[in-house]
Amino acid sequence: MMYQVLDKDIIENEIVPNLPKPKRGFFPKAPLAEIVNCILYKLKTGVQWAYLPVKSLFAENVLTYQSVFYHFRKWCVKNIWQDCWIKLLSKNKSKLDLSQCRFRRESYISITGRRRGRLSRGGL
Repeated sequence: MMYQVLDKDIIENEIVPNLPKPKRGFFPKAPLAEIVNCILYKLKTGVQWAYLPVKSLFAENVLTYQSVFYHFRKWCVKNIWQDCWIKLLSKNKSKLDLSQCRFRRESYISITGRRRGRLSRGGL
């Protein structure tokens, strides 16, 4: 049984085209859609990398969790996830319904803005 976070067609049509193709060096043994599905499973469930059920997430060529983390880290460093998210949002902008969202105008006070050694101790 293979876990599916998103439909395979959605991953292949919407996410994989935004991923860079390897030019040299390490070529993945598994399809990029399965690697992305594995990463999305990890992000959705919050499971630790070492406990990722890779045998259930890959169809034929099972990668180790280290290989999946390698791809995740590589795409994070190059801001691939952020670029992909922005492209997906801009493509589907008309489908978003933000009518029920509330946005605050006031800014949050930064805790780091206080001076050192000036803690309130309740009058002590």
